[in-house]
Amino acid sequence: MPGHALLLVSSMLLLVMAPLSCADGAVGTGKSKISAVFMFGDSIVDPGNNNNRLTEARANFPPYGQDFPGGKATGRFSNGRVPGDMLASKLGVKEFLPPYIGDDLELSDLLTGVAFASGGSGYDPLTSIPATATSSTGQLELFLEYKDKLITLVGEEEATRVISEGIYFTTMGANDIANNYFSIPLRHHQYDLPSYVKFLISSAVNFTMELNDIGAKRIGFFGIPPIGCCPSERKHGSRECDTLQNQAAELFNSGIEKEIERLNAERNVHDSRFAYLDIYYNLLDLIQQHDFYGFQEVTEGCCGSNVLNAAIFIQYHPACPNAYDYIFWDSFHCTEKAYNIVIDEIFHQNLHYLM
Repeated sequence: MPGHALLLVSSMLLLVMAPLSCADGAVGTGKSKISAVFMFGDSIVDPGNNNNRLTEARANFPPYGQDFPGGKATGRFSNGRVPGDMLASKLGVKEFLPPYIGDDLELSDLLTGVAFASGGSGYDPLTSIPATATSSTGQLELFLEYKDKLITLVGEEEATRVISEGIYFTTMGANDIANNYFSIPLRHHQYDLPSYVKFLISSAVNFTMELNDIGAKRIGFFGIPPIGCCPSERKHGSRECDTLQNQAAELFNSGIEKEIERLNAERNVHDSRFAYLDIYYNLLDLIQQHDFYGFQEVTEGCCGSNVLNAAIFIQYHPACPNAYDYIFWDSFHCTEKAYNIVIDEIFHQNLHYLM
């Protein structure tokens, strides 16, 4: 298509989509405009970026997606929607947050946000290597590529508006602890646990500052969930949560929360805002008070409970018939119902600070 024709089509699409790309950030209260939602992270929020990668961290096959619209396995590591979809919907931007790496992205997708998250990734650069995932640094590179693509399609002024009015989320760290420090000897020999967590915090802060430097003004930072309570990480026999992994997550979260406060103090002159989003205690509350939230099964996953009951290892395996009763879908990831409750709590707690 000739260049002038492409620009004409892009301009027409912008006119058609104007109400959508200017969604109200306060969901109808008029606080500020949210143009788009962007997600960085691991398999908790990967909607399909790993689908064509040579990796075991994929979910584009049944039983994944059995409760997604059309029963489609899109690459989301759950039975249905994942947190990125829920946040985009609650923020009034769109119902589903698509993966950036894909063949069917339209201009409307690019204008309203995408996910760069990759299953198996982490803040530690070594974490993504065994899973051949896109590292945190690689995800930032994809975002820069996205910016260049957007400028080409809609011009620098409109691209700048989309980038500056967007809300950004990052969700990593669980793989760093569970699948790196406690599973691979190298980091365990290099660091004791507090030192490794300090290294992770430093890496996470550097990632957040770089994301801020390349255009993200509003960043929501998810802490690490209580990974010791995931079915695959629980103690064999007693099925109790692994307290050491949970302590590592808590140590990281308390440290990163202080760093988020520091970033807000240092970078507010640039109209930047950062918010710590507590997934740890919200999910832990769900686990400990599961009866109240309508769950019957806490220690087991709907698709199994050991380390091989997730991702490519459960390809085409049958799932339980009553996923609605389970907090965990596989041995590491939550069900859509559990994610929805947790995200709803987070949304009403402190997400308003970004809007």
